[in-house]
Amino acid sequence: MGMGFSGFMLLFNLYLKSINLGEGRIGNIITASTIGTLIMAVPASVVIRRISIKAILLLSTPVALICYFLQVSTTHYTTIVWASLISGIASVFFQVTAAPFFMRNSTPKERPYLFSLNFAAALVAGIIGSMLGGILPGVIERYGFSPNLTYRYTLYIFGGLVMVAFFPYTMISEKAEDKSVDNGKLLQFKSQSSLIVKLFLPNFITGLGAGLSIPFMNLYFKNRLLIPTNLIGVYFSIAQFLMITGLLVAPLVAEKIGKIKTVFYSQIFSIPFLVIMGITRNHPLAVSSYLVRAALMNMAQPLFTNYAMERVHKEEQALTNALLVIAWTAGRGLSASFGGFMIEHLSYGPPFFTTSILYLISSILLYRFFH
Repeated sequence: MGMGFSGFMLLFNLYLKSINLGEGRIGNIITASTIGTLIMAVPASVVIRRISIKAILLLSTPVALICYFLQVSTTHYTTIVWASLISGIASVFFQVTAAPFFMRNSTPKERPYLFSLNFAAALVAGIIGSMLGGILPGVIERYGFSPNLTYRYTLYIFGGLVMVAFFPYTMISEKAEDKSVDNGKLLQFKSQSSLIVKLFLPNFITGLGAGLSIPFMNLYFKNRLLIPTNLIGVYFSIAQFLMITGLLVAPLVAEKIGKIKTVFYSQIFSIPFLVIMGITRNHPLAVSSYLVRAALMNMAQPLFTNYAMERVHKEEQALTNALLVIAWTAGRGLSASFGGFMIEHLSYGPPFFTTSILYLISSILLYRFFH
């Protein structure tokens, strides 16, 4: 699945641009997916307490897949928006099931490594997907297809890769979850509300910053730096390889200085490289900054999720994880349309600078809340 999603995300914006949609409308499509995620995130956290995670994944995967195929089978803007909305509803289950599943089926000592290794495994698949995303359009284009058809047929292939993930899901085994908790209590916290707010707020602000610029990174390379698609795939793959390295190192660093300091320093050190990307048009400098920024900003995210799961009661973990998903996704969705508008009518500089400021605010809040 990681291979399919990675290739899809690499090329989908480029496909939308090839059918003459501006960055503003592309931002709206991203926002629609986010709205779908927000609609379903909390209900999903309740559902996974009542239905096995295996059954949920076997149902949500084909729904998401149908929506992905629909989005790339049409040039009708409204249809793409609605398909994006429904795909967001279905795909939220991929996001909110992992952390509770790991917490149920691992020991405290295993968890920092398990969360990081899971993220790293997804990135390995992402490396392969990004490489294929760079190579396949060139292969298909040789048969005389137009750019939009080239991207469409390539995206069909990645949709097929997502479909393959359905079969490993049938082999999942999991510990039975205690279903004795009342439905009403599933949406209640024993933990102090201030703790929940503190976990929520930095993630929300980070999401606001990310939505302004990160969803448009492929367009940044294609339109601002004039980099061909095959090289974009290579750069995305290298970034994911560096993320894997960072993810494997992060638990070791966390054992020395703690989870929160590891998250804080990795985010702070990533900000200057984002600023450089907003300023420069130099190809090597921009790419180098992108690679370092991606590795630093993403290396500690699993640690924060693990930290949040440890800070709340066991029966609150699914809902807490859903709220973390909501926080980041809501922020990203609220700002994606605005980021696309800024890029279309101004340039890439302003959204990149604003992202940097929001990342700084989020990091400072994180440190003050939990240090």
